[in-house]
Amino acid sequence: MWSGALFALNALLNLGLALALAWALPASAYGAFTVYFAAALLLGNLAYDWVRLSAMRFYTPVVRLKEPSLRATLDIAFFASTGLAFVLGTIFSICGFLPESSPESLGALVVLTAANAAFEYWTALCRARFDARRYAVMVVARSIFTFGFAVPVALISQSFVATCCALAAAILPSIVYGMMRLKDVRARPILASLSFAKRFARYAAPMVIAEGCYLLIAVLNRTFLARGASLAETGAYAITFDLAFRALAVTASVGDAVLFPRLVANLHRQGMARTREDIARNIAVMLLVLAPAALGFALVAEPLAQLLLAEHFRDVFARYAPVAVAAGFAYTAQAFVLRPVFQVELRTGDISLAAIMAVATDLAVLLLLPTDELLAAALAHLCGMGVGLALVLRRAIVSRLIDWPLRDLGKIAAACVLLVASIVPLRFAGHELLTLVARAVVGFLVYASAIWFFDVAGVRDFLREGAAPESGNAKERAASGASPI
Repeated sequence: MWSGALFALNALLNLGLALALAWALPASAYGAFTVYFAAALLLGNLAYDWVRLSAMRFYTPVVRLKEPSLRATLDIAFFASTGLAFVLGTIFSICGFLPESSPESLGALVVLTAANAAFEYWTALCRARFDARRYAVMVVARSIFTFGFAVPVALISQSFVATCCALAAAILPSIVYGMMRLKDVRARPILASLSFAKRFARYAAPMVIAEGCYLLIAVLNRTFLARGASLAETGAYAITFDLAFRALAVTASVGDAVLFPRLVANLHRQGMARTREDIARNIAVMLLVLAPAALGFALVAEPLAQLLLAEHFRDVFARYAPVAVAAGFAYTAQAFVLRPVFQVELRTGDISLAAIMAVATDLAVLLLLPTDELLAAALAHLCGMGVGLALVLRRAIVSRLIDWPLRDLGKIAAACVLLVASIVPLRFAGHELLTLVARAVVGFLVYASAIWFFDVAGVRDFLREGAAPESGNAKERAASGASPI
């Protein structure tokens, strides 16, 4: 559970950083920053994520001991990917794809991309090795330097370029720590294997394409608004969708950080038949927390905007938060609930077409919807994510990859109906904090009581017996498996 809690802490701190920068930067500068930050995530995905995803899937404790060439290949592949990131960033700049383009903004984009990717790579190694202590050090150190350095730079400079560079610099201490503490002396660079690299690329390429498509939607929509409306509206749109997506990511990351590494480790210990049972239970558990989180966010969006956001963001946030959280739920359900099934089955190619169709849907709505730019971008984002989820779900059903926990899903739906019915009437005009607290407390109590009463996913036994694993800890279970390669 520690890895899940730490992963959630990381997501929460990212949420806090987005809010802090929204207050520190002017509306137009924040809008430009959100475009470049989304572009940095996209470039990082295209250039580096194939290495990070392969580390999470293949760098198990037993492989670390038996095949040092695998870690050597991962390290060499990561450093070699920096050249690809620079080439892609240059193409972005030359094509004039991004607003406020300049040599300085290109440099900031590449530096931020590399720093973000390095942090994600070394924290992925921590998670794959079940090293919660070092993961915690890296997350906390990054947060301390980010809030202590990057936010003041944004406040003083009022520049999105300076803010991007400051963010990259703030991540550097965590990267250095990860390189020093996670160094594997047996994994000498000379051991790097081209066959391993090819295997990593074959495994990760479909997921990189899929995730790249979903990240491209954010870049397209923000660029569309920056050119068709204004950078200020871009910032308002971005913070609305970022907060919705990250709030759900906090919820989903707790389960994903714990469940997926254990699912991979247990696959070789207990076989695919038992693993399918684990997958069904994991789906119920993930939806058990994701569904009320999405509904709760939508129902507290208005008081939340008044309490947390700068005035120029509040109206857009209150109006579009329900659309944003619906899109966020579609994405997290696809990425955290269904995608791990395809990863375990090594059928990652099935998710790429859905992502490509999601981008096509987003572009079609942007071009064809006869309305203002902000509404078009919001609806395009929702339609794109919805199509992506629908196609992945269809593939999972047709391929019979999942023994669906239909009874638990019905109970979750009933509990969500009770949640909405109990908190919608709670509104105290002029008292946003009271409304927020009342809805959060009453909603939690009603939903938790319903889940206990319906005994969703065996929650009663879980709470009575505790979360201790059946035998040994996660690391021991992982080490008992065979190499997945």
